[in-house]
Amino acid sequence: MPLRTATQPAIEFIHSCVRSRLAWILATIHGAWFFLAVANMSPPSRAFANFLDAFSGSSATIFAGRPFHFTYESVFMKCLIVADLPSGLAQIPVGLSLSPLIGMAHLGTYAESYLGASIFFVLATCQWLAIGRVAEVSLASKPWGEAALKRVAQHSQILIAVVILLSVVFVPIVNHRSQMQGFRQPAISMH
Repeated sequence: MPLRTATQPAIEFIHSCVRSRLAWILATIHGAWFFLAVANMSPPSRAFANFLDAFSGSSATIFAGRPFHFTYESVFMKCLIVADLPSGLAQIPVGLSLSPLIGMAHLGTYAESYLGASIFFVLATCQWLAIGRVAEVSLASKPWGEAALKRVAQHSQILIAVVILLSVVFVPIVNHRSQMQGFRQPAISMH
């Protein structure tokens, strides 16, 4: 079987995800959730990243430049991590395949944390596009679902614009508030 024939269903699914309005709504909501959750974390800490580079002996890590320890994160962030678990697992082989290039670039933990967060965000967006498309197909098979999808299609651009606008307004506010509160995690054990 030629490679093109074998990959055709996957390519068609990707195209259907990208054309799905429900998928884009879910991906936009996820994007807002992601940026709000990151903005709500402790402020970025290059000093903590340098500590990890020097000693590598902490139960915490760095995510998007910010100290991250699942136990001490907000419920908002914990729910995001759990909801994005499939894309988090997909990030493992992507990270492993990119690790030689990252190693040659000598980025350091702080810069790598932004790269890792970006990869996580892109994969999670793909995950929510796929979930939205699967939900759309499921809804389209029901008479009431088809009517709901027509309404979604009519109002999707407005809803997406509102979510983006609210994110643009609230992410800096939340980020400023978390910067003012400073590092909020209790003492992190060093091993």
